Amino acid sequence: MKKIWILCITALSLLMGGCSFENMMSDDLWMTVQTQNTAQTSEYAYQDVSELQVAVGESTLNPYQMTTDTSLRIVPLLYDSLTKLNLYYGYDLCIASSVEMQGTSCVVTLRKDVLFSDGTALTAVDIQYSYRQAISGETAYAAQLSNVTGVGILSDDQIRFTLAEADVLFPNLLTFPIIKNGSASNPVGSGRYHLAGENLLEPNPHWYGGDTGKIKAIQLVEQPDRETSFYSMKTGSLDYLFVDGDETIAETGGSIHYVSMPNLIYIGINDSRTLLSDVRFRQMLAASTDRDGLLETAYYDRAQETAVPFPASWEQLAPLTVESDQDFEQVQSLLAQLGLDNRDDEGYIIMGTRRVSVDILVNNENEAKMQIAETLREMLRSVGLDVTVTGVPFAEYQTRVTERQYDLYIGEVKLKNNLDLTSLFTVLTQQTAEENLRVLEAYRQWRQGTATLQSFLELFQTSVPLIPVGTRNGAIYYNREIYYDLSATVQDVFYNIQDW
Repeated sequence: MKKIWILCITALSLLMGGCSFENMMSDDLWMTVQTQNTAQTSEYAYQDVSELQVAVGESTLNPYQMTTDTSLRIVPLLYDSLTKLNLYYGYDLCIASSVEMQGTSCVVTLRKDVLFSDGTALTAVDIQYSYRQAISGETAYAAQLSNVTGVGILSDDQIRFTLAEADVLFPNLLTFPIIKNGSASNPVGSGRYHLAGENLLEPNPHWYGGDTGKIKAIQLVEQPDRETSFYSMKTGSLDYLFVDGDETIAETGGSIHYVSMPNLIYIGINDSRTLLSDVRFRQMLAASTDRDGLLETAYYDRAQETAVPFPASWEQLAPLTVESDQDFEQVQSLLAQLGLDNRDDEGYIIMGTRRVSVDILVNNENEAKMQIAETLREMLRSVGLDVTVTGVPFAEYQTRVTERQYDLYIGEVKLKNNLDLTSLFTVLTQQTAEENLRVLEAYRQWRQGTATLQSFLELFQTSVPLIPVGTRNGAIYYNREIYYDLSATVQDVFYNIQDW
């Protein structure tokens, strides 16, 4: 009986995560699970949930004064933005009716029916005010607007953003919260909910979208840390909690919904090392890598593989051609081209009398990354490389990566809403191989609109400046009484709350 119960829980978890569990079970077993689920559903009548208890990390509701990720998660409930990320890393219009890009100019036209929760009209003055709040000091939004050099009002419903460099994906960054002009001390928003009492949110009667759905009250519960939040979920003091860490899934007694995040896990390559400077050797490493195998070991179903430095679900990748499979025939062909076809008695590739060796640097304080490194070691050993893993504390790991004291390393970077790879450039600009420098230039040209995404990706995959592995998920833990169909993005974990 215990095994059947575990199986049912596993099936529910996979279904919530968007995976097809049917493909993993026989028809008879799947029918058994379906029958059990139907019986359980018929025995329990779900009631509509109309109230939520949601975690915050601090008392302020000013999005430009928030310092905790927990509090920032509630921002889209209170404040609308010009655009909003959709489920496929594109953008949808929110309080903007249009966004027009031309070089370094971005002109935004506002909807005419947007009111703040106090009933006053939202205009371009409020957009400019919010932008200035966003870039003042070290707010959570300053970095995403760092390419903006100025904001000018064209009319009550039109505003221009001027950029330092052209960026075809700049509209993805117009997700900063809009607050009423002059309201920083007691911020007023136009979002789906408004502050109706102490730590109490209720539907905004002036929201331009109309009905906000079944949730009529959201109680904000201050939580000092993640451990307290997990305990609160177990005891019923919280109903909804987003966690973006890559640790093992916690037991909270509730349900789980996975959220795709732009956290790119990759294998960094030091192309100043003799063999690694040869593009054919880097291509061989990429062809030896089973991305799904690496992620399965470390994250189970909490990550998605990608062969390019972007989330695989990104809508702009759909029409493009991307090579991604592990290919042992290509591995053998490239090894032959490199003259690496001599092996010792144990099957390791040798040059002269010495084995061809590679070391993988990894942060040993991160269990998932250690598992990736150890699995990669076995993959590369299977093609004949003598591979070692060097696990060091995070501080030392950072120093070694900065100083290029590695052959390979297991890295992760969180991309901004516009999937900008600039945060990788601090490493990639140190590359010495001519092919890799061309990749950087192709990337800049694409972002500026003078080259295609396909041309950049083709050059990236043939040059192999690094090996993308995948992107990992965050998790929403929620009260199992909530039976609504959840949709969530990393920018808005309450993405479709109005449709519940």
